[in-house]
Amino acid sequence: MKNRTKNQAARTKCLHTFLFFVGSWFLVLGSPVNGMAEESKWSHTLASISVQHGGRVKPFESFAREAVLYVTGKTAWNKNPAAQTVWEWVVNPEKWITQPIIYVGLPQIRAEFGLKLINKRVSAEVVMGEKAFVQKVTDAMHRREKRGALSFADKRRIEIYERAIFLSQLGEGVVPGWIPQPQNPQGAWLKFADFAAAPADWMKELPQQELQIFKKSAEDFAVTFKAEKPDEKNLSIVAQNFKQALDAVWARAGMAMDHDLVGKEIFYNRLHAFGRGSKLYLLAALFFVVSVISRRKTKKDREYSFAIGLCVYGAAIILHVVGFYLRCAISGRAPVTNMYESIVWVSLAVAIFSFPIYFYLRNIGIVIVSSLVAALGLLIAESFPAVLDSALSPLVPVLRSNLWLTIHVLTITMSYGAFALAWGLGHVVVLGYAFRKNKEGLLALANAIYRAVQIGVILLAAGTVLGGVWANYSWGRFWGWDPKETWALIALLGYLVVLHARFIGWFGSFGMAMGAVLAFMGVVMAWYGVNFVLAAGLHSYGFGGGGYPYVASVVIADLALMGFAAWVYKKGAASK
Repeated sequence: MKNRTKNQAARTKCLHTFLFFVGSWFLVLGSPVNGMAEESKWSHTLASISVQHGGRVKPFESFAREAVLYVTGKTAWNKNPAAQTVWEWVVNPEKWITQPIIYVGLPQIRAEFGLKLINKRVSAEVVMGEKAFVQKVTDAMHRREKRGALSFADKRRIEIYERAIFLSQLGEGVVPGWIPQPQNPQGAWLKFADFAAAPADWMKELPQQELQIFKKSAEDFAVTFKAEKPDEKNLSIVAQNFKQALDAVWARAGMAMDHDLVGKEIFYNRLHAFGRGSKLYLLAALFFVVSVISRRKTKKDREYSFAIGLCVYGAAIILHVVGFYLRCAISGRAPVTNMYESIVWVSLAVAIFSFPIYFYLRNIGIVIVSSLVAALGLLIAESFPAVLDSALSPLVPVLRSNLWLTIHVLTITMSYGAFALAWGLGHVVVLGYAFRKNKEGLLALANAIYRAVQIGVILLAAGTVLGGVWANYSWGRFWGWDPKETWALIALLGYLVVLHARFIGWFGSFGMAMGAVLAFMGVVMAWYGVNFVLAAGLHSYGFGGGGYPYVASVVIADLALMGFAAWVYKKGAASK
């Protein structure tokens, strides 16, 4: 008996060790730099230079990442660091303007390019030179200026054309900006293209000698880079000269950059907190599952597995919070102004809400589900960069009241976190009642759903009222039946029906779980549908596009699964 116990303990320890190795492998090799070429010294130097684009000052690395994603729809091109790729586009436009790197996703538009399309991609030269396509784009832009309705294909044509223009502007030196105006740093910065044009009045305020040295260093950098076989050592030297010449212009003009803030953004880019956080959440779920399996073994094995899972879960939340802190520190605002940020925030809310509910009900299924739902949210946010833009962008004017932004938007999206937790738990309870003979533990999970929905309703109700206060402050009216307002109210009413039905006894545990799953469809519509499908109303700052076929397919499949489970459950209940 003792030998058997020792063998079980040994197997458990081996399993824990294996899970740690698997987790470490996912965290290191599963990072975004996996499979990419090693960053060279010159590329690292270039990446740390501050530039201006899109109304924001950012490291060249951030600009390059956004540019590569915008043009190609991918986070990296040819597995090269983004800074290296974009510098190639800047100094060698003749080559890249003819390369098929712009993705065309819509079959209707692919047919318009015909044989000029290669692997569903087209070159900027073809996009700007295809007369029939350009005419359609021009017509669509005219309709957009007159606030006319645009078809889905028209929107995609405009996007493709604007990406081609952006790539050509890189080669022409129109973007990004390198040197700010001494008297107006928030204005347009000096670009490479400005050297070829008549100098603006503010350019005359810059130190002319240092400015010419900077121009010469940029030319040397480009020539060295375009050599047939550029030497890495020479590239490092000219890149460093380029950076030093730029710093000299700044210093001579009496300007200074916040290098700590730039360093934070570079660190944030390379930390990839949310991608790695998703893997930690999954690893925590694995340890929790091992703890459940170990219930047939010793109490020590169960507690050991659970304690490790809880530590990993805590580490995932800490990494999640660190990523949020860095985004807040860099942008100077709460990071919840687009779909990417709200998904990441909702995932964090799922993880945080699970703790009080778990310690209240003491059911391990709660933390298993919460870790899986949090991981799912982060994986969605990180897996669709072309749809969910992770770039740090300036706030639109209506959002510049940080008080209302923080109170209203954070409250609304935190409620989505509670509802997402209830949605995940609802699946476990519904499927458990339908397909499990042993119903043990399902009642506790149903109670967890009840508590999660209560938390969500309080937050959603408060957020909706605060949204009205914000609307009165920003638009001069408390309520206007805007699509976003309407669907927030519908989602709230849906969950109130579920709570009321549970309170008066219409719903038991199964009904509560099914109601939490179905009511979440209202959240999906208020959260995703209004912004990405309807794209109508005053909340235009949150509008986006893409992903509709995937979201619709998942929603239909989920409803079909729940319908089948309900049928099985009712059939089983009728046969008893």
